[in-house]
Amino acid sequence: MTKKYFYFQPQYVDKFKCDGSKCNAHCCSGWNIFIDEKTFAQYPQEIAEHMEFNSDKKEYRIVLDDKRRCPFLNKKCLCRIQLKYGEKFLSQTCATYPRVTCYFGGYWERSLTLSCPLAAKLILFEREPMKFEFIEVPEKIHSPGGKIFTQSIQASDELKAHLTEIQVAMISILQERTLTIEQRLIVLGFFIDRLGEIFADDFDETALTKLIAAYESKKFLAEQVPLMLRSISFDEKKFVRLMLELLKKVFADEDSKFLTDAAETLKHMSDKKIFLSKYSGFLENYLINELFLNIVPFRFIGSLAQNFITFAAEYKLFELIIFGLSLKGSSKKDLIEMVGWFTTRFDHNGEYKQKIFEHFDGKDDIFELMGSLLANTKL
Repeated sequence: MTKKYFYFQPQYVDKFKCDGSKCNAHCCSGWNIFIDEKTFAQYPQEIAEHMEFNSDKKEYRIVLDDKRRCPFLNKKCLCRIQLKYGEKFLSQTCATYPRVTCYFGGYWERSLTLSCPLAAKLILFEREPMKFEFIEVPEKIHSPGGKIFTQSIQASDELKAHLTEIQVAMISILQERTLTIEQRLIVLGFFIDRLGEIFADDFDETALTKLIAAYESKKFLAEQVPLMLRSISFDEKKFVRLMLELLKKVFADEDSKFLTDAAETLKHMSDKKIFLSKYSGFLENYLINELFLNIVPFRFIGSLAQNFITFAAEYKLFELIIFGLSLKGSSKKDLIEMVGWFTTRFDHNGEYKQKIFEHFDGKDDIFELMGSLLANTKL
C-alpha cells in the first residue's frame, strides 16, 4: 500500500509545473547549486567532473559555465541528468525547488517560493483570493526522487497543535478586501499582539478559540476594527525616515543607484494611492504567500510582536520597490524579475530578514511601530 502524507497547502501548488523551457531555467543560472554527499556518491565521472567540494559545508557545488549557467542544461533548458538518469539522480535542491515544505508533528505544509518566475506568475496575478486545502499526498509527490527540503520553527506542542487555525485566521484578515492592505496589516498586528499574550503565560486554549472567533466575526469587523484603525496615528515623516534607515541597513552591499532610486520613490508618496488600488491583488497575494511560506510570526526566536514588525517592514520595502517600478511604467515581465530579485534575497538568504529583525531588537511597542509603517486611512 502506498504511503500517504497529510498536507495543508495553497491550491496553486498542484497547478504548478516546472518547465525550464518556459522560464529559461532561471534557477539553473547564476545560482549556487549545491549537491549533497549522498547524491554525489551515485554520480558517474561524466557528471562528477563538473562539481567542486566545499569542505566547510561538506557538500558539492556545480561549477557553472562561462555564461553562469548549469552545464547540465540542454538547448531546451531541460536537465540532462534527469532526462538520462531520472529524478533519483537530482540533488535535494534540484528535486524540490521551488517547493518549500514544513513539518509540524501530525501534518505537513507546502508552498512555493516566488523566486521562481513561473511560480510568481501563477500566484501574484490571480484575481481571486488565494485558496487553501487539506489533501493527502502520495510518497512520490511528497518526496520526489526520495528527497524533500524542509524548514522548521521553534514551537511548543501547543502551538503546533493550533498552528493551522491561527494561520487560517491570519490569512482571513489579509483577505478582508473591505480594508486597504495597510489596514489589514494593522488588524493583523492587533491579532498577533493578543496572540503573544496568550502564548506568553500558561497556554489558554479557550482564550485562543475566542480570539480567532472574534476576528472572524462580521460584528467584530464592523464595531472593533474601526476603533483599532483610529488608535493608530500614521506619521509619514517617521515612515520615510524608517524606510531610509532600512534601505541603508538591509541593502548596504547593493548598487548605490538602487538605493538612490528607492529613496527617490519615497518623494512620490502622494501618487501611491493609484498604485495601491491597481496592485492591491498582487500585493495581497505576495503578503499571504510570504506569511505562509515563512510561518509568520514564528520565524525568529523573539517576541511575536518583533516577528510581525519584521514581516511588515519587509513588505513595505517590497511595496516601495514595486511602487518605484510602477512609476516607470514597467511591464509584467519587469515585475516578475524584481520579485525574483527581492525574494531570492529574503527567502533564500537569512541575512536580509535578520538585518530587519535586529533593527527592531528591543522595540516591542507594536502599536507605535505600526504608526511608523502603516497608514490607517482609506484609499
